[in-house]
Amino acid sequence: MGKILVTGAGGYIGSVTTNLLLENGYSVVALDNFSRGYHAPLELLKSKYGDKLTVYETDLVYTGAKDVLDKEKDIEAVIHFAALLNVGESFKIPHKYYTNNIGGTSRLLESLIDHGVRYFIFSSSCTVYGNAQYLPIDEKHPVVEPVSPYGFSKLTCEKILTWYDKLDMIKPIFLRYFNVCGATDDGEIGDSKRPSFHLMQNAVRGALGIEKFELNYANVKTPDGSPIRDYVNVVDLADAHVKALAWLLREKKGEIFNLGTGSGNSVLEIIKTVKEHTGKDFPVNMSNDRRLDEADKMVADNKKAKEMLGWEPKRTIAQSVDSLISWYTKHPKGWER
Repeated sequence: MGKILVTGAGGYIGSVTTNLLLENGYSVVALDNFSRGYHAPLELLKSKYGDKLTVYETDLVYTGAKDVLDKEKDIEAVIHFAALLNVGESFKIPHKYYTNNIGGTSRLLESLIDHGVRYFIFSSSCTVYGNAQYLPIDEKHPVVEPVSPYGFSKLTCEKILTWYDKLDMIKPIFLRYFNVCGATDDGEIGDSKRPSFHLMQNAVRGALGIEKFELNYANVKTPDGSPIRDYVNVVDLADAHVKALAWLLREKKGEIFNLGTGSGNSVLEIIKTVKEHTGKDFPVNMSNDRRLDEADKMVADNKKAKEMLGWEPKRTIAQSVDSLISWYTKHPKGWER
């Protein structure tokens, strides 16, 4: 197995994917500026995998990973997670998302090209589709106008990467996530964002009495009036990255894959499941800070990932809830550092 550079490796999805890469025999060069990622999950993995994991603290916006690539001469491919990803926050400070997400990605690509690294997996988002024009959403769905600065930053990065692909400088895979949930099956690695902006995570935290739980969705036209989303488990998501990596190194060409379960659950259905599995009938209040431009329903068509990558989401909503209960019971405040 080769050596893989993982940016944003101290984050939620980054740390879970780093764990799975190591389990599958890859060596990992982990990169994070630790402004929102954490040292602790990487220290945990370092204690388990030793020299198979090397960790660097650096900032892509300033260095583009040149300092890392100068030392690590045999990087085979990159999985790029490093980004700000709070949709609500992006409306308040859009410039931060443009500088970090677009600027950081551009600087990274410059460094990769200079060092001859061609294979690139990009952590993208279903937000590039804007509001769904049809369901389920496949990879041919128009990417016309994202409804948030965050979505715009992801789509802009995709467009930059598409040009590098046309110029035969970088071969990218875009993995467009739907709603991510859960923790590792053993509850050892999970979401530490403070505050988290993921529904299921916040509902579990509310049920366990860790933090007050509030809803912030706008009323929509669904059976129970709450948005329907496609919730995909973070370990299943990490597995898609490992399979996409193997495909990219074998086929050596760019592609786009939607990553979701292919089915949807409403916000209120998720809350009901959390109440059932925790045994806690916690209060549910509406926030004064409601979201803008809320889509009624966003559900993935994942046939392409199934057929081409051999990927299959395996974990149920209930299993995701149970893994989060385990994670937050062990780490009520998430990682400390």
